[in-house]
Amino acid sequence: MRDNEPPPLPSDLPPPLPLRSPVTPAPQPVRPVVVVPVAQPAAPAPSPAPKAAPAPSGKLWWVWCLAGAFACLVLFVVCLNCNPATTATDRIWGKVQGAVAQQIDPEAHPLLAWGANFLFNKYLALPYAQMKAIGFTFAFIACLLLPAGCSLLSAALGHPIFMFGGAPGGWRSTWQSYGLHRFICDAGSLLVIALALMVPMEPTTAASVLIVFLPAIRLGSMITLWVLLARAHGFGPVRIIFLGLPSIFFVTIFSGFLAFILALYFYAYLVARSF
Repeated sequence: MRDNEPPPLPSDLPPPLPLRSPVTPAPQPVRPVVVVPVAQPAAPAPSPAPKAAPAPSGKLWWVWCLAGAFACLVLFVVCLNCNPATTATDRIWGKVQGAVAQQIDPEAHPLLAWGANFLFNKYLALPYAQMKAIGFTFAFIACLLLPAGCSLLSAALGHPIFMFGGAPGGWRSTWQSYGLHRFICDAGSLLVIALALMVPMEPTTAASVLIVFLPAIRLGSMITLWVLLARAHGFGPVRIIFLGLPSIFFVTIFSGFLAFILALYFYAYLVARSF
């Protein structure tokens, strides 16, 4: 029955519904993200790297020891040849012979020479030999025994003392430092003495130069010695204060007094040479 019904007319159909545009939601405000810093645990401070110990040095220790010994020996020879007593005796005896030779006939000069030799051997030979022996003893003690002996003893006894606080430079560095110290001291003294003896100046001026510069050279050489030892063995302030400064003070006083005696010795030689 339903199949026989006529199809509905277009006017009978309901009107189509209007299309609605899709409603888009309003954008929501974006909240700013606040980053809260998280406290990180403090990293431990890096421990300082251990200070590297000085490497053993002193490869040329024997060179500086020989140089110091040679300078000390040359100073001894110079002091030995500048004996003021024998120099004054030679000058005075020569002037006496010259004055007598001018007053006598030239044909009698051989007789004068024989008489002068006889008198010298009779009355002056023994005192002259004694003056030479005294000069040798003084030069040996003041220029060879005390300086070289003190340096050798200080190096031999000082290095074991340095080892209590550590002496990584080795014994060669110790001996090299003392050899260089001896060379600076004696070579500088030789330079000042040569200046005083060779440059024409008054004996008092030369003596002033010696009195001022000989102790100054010894002070400078002692400071140089402890600078070399401190660099070779890494001395800290404790050893520098309790070992270095007292050593510089007392040794400089003793060495300065010895330099003053040497200055007077060479001053006497300059006076004797001026006769």
